[in-house]
Amino acid sequence: MEKVRIGKGEGLYIVALDSSSSMRLERKIRLAKTLSWLVLRQSYAKRSQVALIAFRNQEASIIVEPTADILRLQNALENLPTGGKTPLTPALAAAFELAAQHQNAAVTIIVISDGRGNVFINGSLDEDIAYLSARIPGRVTLTFVYTENKNRSVGALEDLARIFQAPLFYLEDVL
Repeated sequence: MEKVRIGKGEGLYIVALDSSSSMRLERKIRLAKTLSWLVLRQSYAKRSQVALIAFRNQEASIIVEPTADILRLQNALENLPTGGKTPLTPALAAAFELAAQHQNAAVTIIVISDGRGNVFINGSLDEDIAYLSARIPGRVTLTFVYTENKNRSVGALEDLARIFQAPLFYLEDVL
């Protein structure tokens, strides 16, 4: 008999969290933070890294670079500012750029939003989808979490999930 070691692959979760004005409702932002916290716990158990991107106003910014420091991520979530417009597609572009920098990792991008994107890279959602489709890095898995009930959907996240062949979860699916 011979012992054979199988190493785990490197994993990276990128949480793109909508912190715009439309997410200000206590229930929505609490759900988004709770989901982010669950991702943190799962990543800690698997020894994966997590990055946090918050998007609001005119831009998406990396709040926490990829790290395994759960306290740093928790602190960033607790102090997350809210307000302004919703740059949904710029957040996806930022997540894709970050994923491309970690090509050795299996990257999962989790977008948590109410889908009310109103800031675009190229002027419209359709143009941005075409732009993003050409730039998705390899070994990336996308998941969308819609912070509204299915009957209140505005359709943007459904379109993105369909085009990127990603699962979409609604509020009633995650509660």
